[in-house]
Amino acid sequence: MSKEDMYKGVLYILNIVYAVFGLASAATGIWFFVQLSEFVSLRNTNHYLLDYRVYWPQVAPWLFILLGLFIMFVAFCGWCGANRESRGLVGVYGSFLVLIILLQAIAAVLVFVFVDGEDTDRFIKDTVYDGYYNSQQNPDVFKAFGRIERKLKCCGANDARDYRSWRNDLPLTCCFDSYYRATCDFTDKEANERLGCAKVASVYAKIISSSVAGVSLVMILVEIIGCVLAWKLFGAFEEVEHYLPEKKEGETEC
Repeated sequence: MSKEDMYKGVLYILNIVYAVFGLASAATGIWFFVQLSEFVSLRNTNHYLLDYRVYWPQVAPWLFILLGLFIMFVAFCGWCGANRESRGLVGVYGSFLVLIILLQAIAAVLVFVFVDGEDTDRFIKDTVYDGYYNSQQNPDVFKAFGRIERKLKCCGANDARDYRSWRNDLPLTCCFDSYYRATCDFTDKEANERLGCAKVASVYAKIISSSVAGVSLVMILVEIIGCVLAWKLFGAFEEVEHYLPEKKEGETEC
C-alpha cells in the first residue's frame, strides 16, 4: 500500500468521525433550543418582549447547530476530494478545516468565559421565576411547569417553600421520582429537600454547554490531524491537464 492510499484511508475514517461529531453537535443544539423554548414559553409575554437583551443560552444552541451543519458539509467535501483525488477539493477541505478549528476554539472559549456569568444566572432565574408566578394564574402554565419539575426533579422556583404562600400542600410534581412514583404519600420531606427549578436548570445548562465546549476542544486535536493529511494529499495528487491537440494542416475541428 502506498503512502497516498494510507493517507486516503485515514482521511476517510476521520471524515466519518467529523460527520458524526457534526451531527451530534447539531442535534445537541436543537435539543438545547427545544428545552430552552419550554422554559421561555412559560414566561409572561409582556415581560419577555420588553427584555431586548440577548443572553448566551439563547445564542449557544444556534452556534452548535450552525457549526455542526458546517462540519458535516466539510466532512463530505473531504470525502469527495479524497475519493476523486481532486487537489481542488482537498485544498478547499483543508482551508475549511482550519476555519472550523478557529470557530470551534472561539465558541468554546466564549462558552467557558460566559457560562458562569451573572447574566446567565439572571436570565435563567428570571425565566423560571416568571414562569412560576405565571403558573399561579394560568392552569396551562401550571401543568407545563409541573412537567419541568418532574423532568428536573425540582420543586418551585426557589424551593418547595414557594408553594406555602398560596397552597396547603405541595403538587404531586414535586413528589415524583425517576419512575414517576409519588413519594409524598405519607410525608413531603423529600420534596422539601429538593432544590428549586431555577438552580437546577442553571446547573444543567452549564454542564451541557461546558461538556459540548470541552468535546469541541478535543475534536480540534483530531481536526489538526485532518489538516496535516489534507496538506500531504494536496501535494501528492497531480493536476490533470486537459488540452486540445494541435490541429494538423488540413484538419477541421471536428
